[in-house]
Amino acid sequence: MSKSLDLKIINAKIALLSGVVEGEIGVREGKIVSISKEVSEHSEITIDAKGKLVLPGAIDVHAHIYDPRFKHREDFYHGTLAAAFGGVTTVIVMPLDTHIDNVEILNHYIEVGEKEAFTDFSIQGGFIKSENINNVPELVKRGIRAYKMFTCRPYMATDDVFIKMLKLTKELDILVTVHAEDEAVLEDGISEAMKTGRKDPVIHHLSRSPIAEKVAMEKLLGYVEYTGGRLHLCHITTSYAVDVLKYAKTHGLDITGEVCIHHLLFTYDDVKKWGPLLKMNPPLRSMEHVEALWKGLSNGLIDVVTTDHAPGSREEKDVGWEDIWKAWGGVAGVETLLPVVFTYGFKRGILSLKRLIEVLMYNPAKIFGLPMKGKIAVGADADMLIIDPEFKKKVKAEDLHYKNPWTPYEGMELYGWPTTVIIRGTPVILDRELQIERGYGKFVKAITAYNKTI
Repeated sequence: MSKSLDLKIINAKIALLSGVVEGEIGVREGKIVSISKEVSEHSEITIDAKGKLVLPGAIDVHAHIYDPRFKHREDFYHGTLAAAFGGVTTVIVMPLDTHIDNVEILNHYIEVGEKEAFTDFSIQGGFIKSENINNVPELVKRGIRAYKMFTCRPYMATDDVFIKMLKLTKELDILVTVHAEDEAVLEDGISEAMKTGRKDPVIHHLSRSPIAEKVAMEKLLGYVEYTGGRLHLCHITTSYAVDVLKYAKTHGLDITGEVCIHHLLFTYDDVKKWGPLLKMNPPLRSMEHVEALWKGLSNGLIDVVTTDHAPGSREEKDVGWEDIWKAWGGVAGVETLLPVVFTYGFKRGILSLKRLIEVLMYNPAKIFGLPMKGKIAVGADADMLIIDPEFKKKVKAEDLHYKNPWTPYEGMELYGWPTTVIIRGTPVILDRELQIERGYGKFVKAITAYNKTI
């Protein structure tokens, strides 16, 4: 006699890459074991989806949700709680300031995360420079396969280190992720801006020219051509970056790219309203660049949508109304990732449902080596969302779950909020109510880096 199921979802519209099918899903021991028109096996828990959409859990590949030196900004508890309520079932934790570049600090992150997290999490190493590049092989053994680097201060790596790391991507099956703004262009632009004496919020964005991104990314493109390495462009903001991705994909180079929701929605003009709340690096751009990002996302050139979730306290932001140079540069986003893309991408007809699944679920898992995540398939982790596509809710900071409750998405009416969130077969949120305690989330080792099947 076969063992009964732990969980069954019935009356569902199941969103697969191949299309939406009506049916049922069976789960046992945290894995999806059946997808069919009718799952006949008995189940301990049955959830009636009532004709709603069932999607894979979203993955945020770029989330600064914890730093032992800056726990007042965000932590595993609040960051992953917010993620869960927004439909993000796995976050990839990115270093904020404390470098994740040795086994001791890595173990600290894992220990804290497994005590506090509501969702699963993986980790990016970084920031890689000449003094810690030799630590990479040991971190790889611990399941860390993506490594953050900078072409600019304060964490800038030299050109020779970039070349060495790109060569290592082939030897160790890893991925280099990069913040790409050219230091010389930035230094000159910021220096010229400060000479004017301006301290208003807009000048921050104007001081970091889009050409800085162009120069850095084209240089890195050359390095990838030279080494044959693997590169992921973080938080791209310009049409120039889209052009780099187009060149790479048409010439068989291993380069992928991500765009943040704030770079898809906001321009210089929005800074007049939100001021320092919209200070981040890289900065906002003109509408011309925003339109290029949406086009690149819809036509498959941009692979992933993420958040660069990096909130500060309200006090650290508000000082920027008087002097933008003193304000913290980071914005919250993990709880609104899926709703923003669902509303402004899918609902507006810019992204198909298949494309939404690709950029929020499937591609993040594929690129960052999490093969059990990001899809509804037999054998995969049972990370799923139930969504009423016609339900919309106005964003209110007080309703969000961040440690610092503010958001530049305040007042937006968004679709795509999950009613039910399931992680490894356990209903984490049911009918918009939390069902579990902190510490349910587990560290997920990356098994392999990006491969060219995307």
